[in-house]
Amino acid sequence: MTTTESKGDYRQKEEIWFDDGREERLLEHVKTKLDPKSKNRPESVIRLIDDFGVNHNYMMNVGARKGEIVTELIAAHKPQTMIELGSYVGYSTILFAAAVRENGGHEYISFEREHKFAGVAAALVDLAGLSDIVRFVVGSSSSSLVSEHKAGRLRRADMVFLDHYKPAYVKDLKILESLGVIGVGSVLAADNVIEPGNPTYLEYVRSNTQEKHDLAAKSSGSFPSKTINQYKEYASDDTELPGVPEIVYESRLVHSHEPTGVPDGVEITICKAISS
Repeated sequence: MTTTESKGDYRQKEEIWFDDGREERLLEHVKTKLDPKSKNRPESVIRLIDDFGVNHNYMMNVGARKGEIVTELIAAHKPQTMIELGSYVGYSTILFAAAVRENGGHEYISFEREHKFAGVAAALVDLAGLSDIVRFVVGSSSSSLVSEHKAGRLRRADMVFLDHYKPAYVKDLKILESLGVIGVGSVLAADNVIEPGNPTYLEYVRSNTQEKHDLAAKSSGSFPSKTINQYKEYASDDTELPGVPEIVYESRLVHSHEPTGVPDGVEITICKAISS
C-alpha cells in the first residue's frame, strides 16, 4: 500500500496534541469523505487520515515514511500473527494489518489502553474492511499481555510493532519474552526511538546476554519528565516479568521522519537465537 503523505506534510504538534476531540473529528471526517465504491478500502482510509493530519489537526500516527519501513518488513518476513502495542486511532493498525493480509497472514492483534481511542480505531478498521483480521485488546498493555496469554489467545508473535508508552517498551518486551511469545525469527519494530527517543530500549535490544543480566541489576533508566507525564493518566500498570536475557537479538536503526518532517527512526530487531 502507498500513501500520499510526504515529509513535512502534517501540521506541527500543538501544545495539546491528542485527546481533545480531534480523534472523534477524524472519524467523522473519514465517514463523510470515504467513497463507498473504493476498491482499496485500507488505502482510501489511510489517505483520508493523512488528509486530516495535513489540513485539520496533527495526529500522532506512524505516518507513511516510517510506515513503509514496517510494511517492507512484513513483505519480507510474511508474519502469520502480528501484534502492535499502541493503536491510537488505528493508522498503523490499518496500514500493517492490510500488509499482513496481503502477504498471507491471518491475525493482527492490537493492544490499546484507552477505550475511546480503541473505539475510533475499531470504527476506522471496520471502514477499511479489515475487521476479519484485526482483534483489539483494550486495557493496559502489560497486564493485557499476561491475561491474553493465560486465556490462550496470545501465543507466538512473528512480528511486534511497539508504539505506545515509551517507558513501557522494555517492560512489555520482557513480558513477551517471559511468556514465550517472542521466539527465534520474531521481528520487532520500535517507533519513536529518536523522537522523543528511547535509550533504555535501544540499550536493551543491543545488549548481549551478560550485559542484559547487568542491566537487570541496575535501575530501569530514566526518561524526560515530559515523556513520562504526557501519558501519565494512561500508564499505571505494575505488571512485570523478568524477561529472557538469553535471547540473542540482532538490531539496527533505520532513520526516517515523523509525518511533520521531524527526524525520527525505527529500531528493527530480529530474534536470532536463544543461548543456553
